[in-house]
Amino acid sequence: MRHDSGLTLPRYDVLMHLDMAGGRLGLTELASSVVLSPSGLSKLLDRMEASQLLRREPDPSDARSTFARITPRGRSLVRKARLSHHAWLQRAFGEALDDRDVADLTRIMNRLDAQSAAVGGGR
Repeated sequence: MRHDSGLTLPRYDVLMHLDMAGGRLGLTELASSVVLSPSGLSKLLDRMEASQLLRREPDPSDARSTFARITPRGRSLVRKARLSHHAWLQRAFGEALDDRDVADLTRIMNRLDAQSAAVGGGR
């Protein structure tokens, strides 16, 4: 991914979540969506903000909360990266899995996701 778009996988993950959420997420919600510690996420967001991929905004209704908002540059990069990433996934796995395999994996991942949520997301 880094070769094609210049984005590391953690940066892609953050930008993808922001883009899919309409462009903005609270940092608590974002932290629960990505696989990083809170301090790891904070350091990553610092670097991404310096690269003008996102910006942090205070929550006007709660001074303790902050939002991350994707910038136009971040949105453009993640959308280009998503196309090449999905093409790579199709090449890597698409031919190896039939519809039944995908359905089985989906069922298993949903079960694991529900269990993870039940135990507090592993945090």
